[in-house]
Formats: sequence, C-alpha cells, structure tokens
Amino acid sequence: MNARVPGTAARLARLIGGLLIAATVGWVTAGRRGWVLGVLAFLVYGLLMSLAALFPADLRRWSARHLVLDALVIVPLAFVALLLIPPLPWWAAALLAMGAGAVFVPVSVRRRSRLTYRPGN
Repeated sequence: MNARVPGTAARLARLIGGLLIAATVGWVTAGRRGWVLGVLAFLVYGLLMSLAALFPADLRRWSARHLVLDALVIVPLAFVALLLIPPLPWWAAALLAMGAGAVFVPVSVRRRSRLTYRPGN
C-alpha cells in the first residue's frame, strides 16, 4: 500500500490550524500570566504543531528513534497547560510539570522499549 502524501493545501491547512491553536493558548496564557509566559506558550505549542503539520512522517521517525527525548516533551507541555490554572503560581506549575515528567518519562520509555524490542535482532 502506498502512503498518501498530503498536498500543499492540506499541509497549509494543518499548519494554520496548529498555529491558531498555539496563538490561542499563548493569548490566554499571556492574559493570565503576562506576555513572557504567553510567548513561551506560543513557542512551545507552535513549534510542536508546526513540526507535526509540516513533517508528520519525519516527526514519527524521530519519535521512534529518540524514546527519552520524545517522552520528555510532556514536561514543557504540562508546564504550559498548568499555567492556565489561575491560582497556581508559575513555580508550582514548573514543579508539577517536572514531577509529571519524573513519573511519566520512565514509564513511557520502559513501555516503548518493551514494545519495540524484538528477540533475535
């Protein structure tokens, strides 16, 4: 079976959609936490969504080759998501995100390593 390669219009639509989501997250974060954290939120989500929109196959291959780095993506994503909780201080969001990473990363890497291990290879 041949995998369909999306055309330019489909990639452009995905890119615009991803950047709109990133801009919305950045705008809301900037309104609640200040422009510095708003820009950080836009950069984190914008970069990830742009890569996924423009280079989906490359991103999947990178993810398969880099188990630990792929799992570590949860830390900045969790940090930005936790910033959306107004009463939570930014430093508490950072600590919670690192805690989530400390729990999630080893579990994810162990699980994915077990799933990709092939005896005899």
